[in-house]
Amino acid sequence: MIITAINAENFRKYQHLQLENLPERGLIALTGRNESGKSSIGDAIQFGLFGRTEQVKPADAAKLIYWGASQASVALRLQHRGHEYRLIRSIDADGNVAATLFSTEEEVTLADTPETVERQLKALFGYYYGAFSTAFYWGQPSSTSKEGDGDNLRAIAGLKEHATLSTQLEREQQERLDTLNVMEGRCKHTLRSIDTFHLDDAQLPRLNAIATDLEGRQQQLTLMAQRLDKESLTYPSHLDAFQKVDQRSRTIGRWTKITLMVFLLALLVGLFLMFTPEWGKRLLGDLSASWQDLLGRGAIRLASLAALVGAVLLVYGWYVEVRRLRPLQTHAKHLAAAMENSYQACTQPVSSQLNTDSVDYLVEKHLDMPDTSTTHPDMAAIPEWIHTTRLYKTKALYVHSAADTLNVGLANRRAELGKHLDTARAEILTAEQQLEHLAHLRALAAEQEQALEHERRQHVVTNTAIDLLKRDASHSIERFNQLVKTRCPELLQRFTQAHYKSLEILPDFSLKVLSEEKGDYLDFNEISTGTQRQVALAMRIALANALADATKTDKQMLFLDEPFAFFDAERSNNTLHSLAETSKGVMSQIWLTAQTKPEGIALAHHIQCQQGAHTLKA
Repeated sequence: MIITAINAENFRKYQHLQLENLPERGLIALTGRNESGKSSIGDAIQFGLFGRTEQVKPADAAKLIYWGASQASVALRLQHRGHEYRLIRSIDADGNVAATLFSTEEEVTLADTPETVERQLKALFGYYYGAFSTAFYWGQPSSTSKEGDGDNLRAIAGLKEHATLSTQLEREQQERLDTLNVMEGRCKHTLRSIDTFHLDDAQLPRLNAIATDLEGRQQQLTLMAQRLDKESLTYPSHLDAFQKVDQRSRTIGRWTKITLMVFLLALLVGLFLMFTPEWGKRLLGDLSASWQDLLGRGAIRLASLAALVGAVLLVYGWYVEVRRLRPLQTHAKHLAAAMENSYQACTQPVSSQLNTDSVDYLVEKHLDMPDTSTTHPDMAAIPEWIHTTRLYKTKALYVHSAADTLNVGLANRRAELGKHLDTARAEILTAEQQLEHLAHLRALAAEQEQALEHERRQHVVTNTAIDLLKRDASHSIERFNQLVKTRCPELLQRFTQAHYKSLEILPDFSLKVLSEEKGDYLDFNEISTGTQRQVALAMRIALANALADATKTDKQMLFLDEPFAFFDAERSNNTLHSLAETSKGVMSQIWLTAQTKPEGIALAHHIQCQQGAHTLKA
């Protein structure tokens, strides 16, 4: 993959950047003093391709926007395996990224979101950003580093992450072992705490049943007192009504008897005169037969009238009895029953009013259970008042006195039951708290055991991961050594003017180079800084060639940011000629940045960057 054009708006240092007709092969030099915008062009290439740069992560990509602008965009024209593509990527101040990949030959959109563009680029090029930055982009931090230690070699070999991850996993494993010891101690302590509990599983249901029984009896006493108050309050008015209705009923009864007697007497007289006239003549003497007949008929009519009046009186008497008298008698019975129930509640001990289990509990707790709930003097007369109340023969004053006395007794009995209920509820609360604490301990023990098992599994998994990492690293080291031995000698000789011909990388990634002059291997730190940079550059190009071969590309770009740091003039010139020779192969398009334009070498393209300039067109 090579780049043939770059267009950027409001990106990093540039308000407008336009690089057109970039050569497919040769050296492209970006020159200029510090802060002139050379690295910004490299950042534009990275952002345009992958939406990030070497120093700016995707989450912070909005920092790439030109100061004061609200949006930045980069458009790249690419060539890969003989096909042309156009890639456009933009970002706004809120970090929203848009990306589109076109096929210029087919004039179709291949992808139109950052995610689909990333997948499409992977399908086309065969790598993601990580491989690109390792093989094809030599950023300024790594190119200007003076250190030639094993970390840089691990990074080039792709094993720096292995080492970092392995070290991290080993540290985490040790921390996990310490955590396991602590967790096992806590789990044992929790189990010991559970074993100290000696709770009867039936205790709480029994206490709840006892509390329900006590509370139910207490509510019954409350309803009993309410009923007694209700019935006793209406007794005076009902007593007056009963006395009036009873007097009326008695009067109706007397008149009914009189009417019956008149009916019977008149009926007998009328029948006697009408059906036994001879006897009537003897008794009445001088009355003529017509008058005798008239008198008999009058007696019959009087009997009929008496019968009619008697019937009316009977119906009226029935009405008074059923509709007026019986409801009053029913009320009296209800009042007497309320008084009787209240009296029994006040004079019988609590033990006779509760379930056997509740009584046993009260006895176990040695709670006081008096036989009577009040010692008021009127209690002795209440049974007689109950009997006379049924007949409305008790004065209203006595009924009120009895109700007040019984209410006091019921209140005392409720208070007695309330104390017993408070005792039961206190034990229920204690039992519930103990059960809740026990349940919490059991849940904690289960949670601790689960967490402990999870940590044990993680311990096994981490051990496996460390072992696999070590095996993979060992294979990678072998492959990297093979790559170095195969590809590096030619490049190494070219870049060091045949002073050094071979490399030897040890398992700990310490590097030795074979010195032609001394005829022996030298430690990497024994050679000069410039030579270290030449060796590192040779290894980087060897790795880039290997990746290009693996992805089967015919032309590949390579970006080198300040590759000549710590080089003298001769070494820089030799390296330039080596890079020019390299550009004749697969690494056809080589970008490099420098403070000044290289002399004595033919550049394929030269781009001069000016300090303070925010527009560049070349």
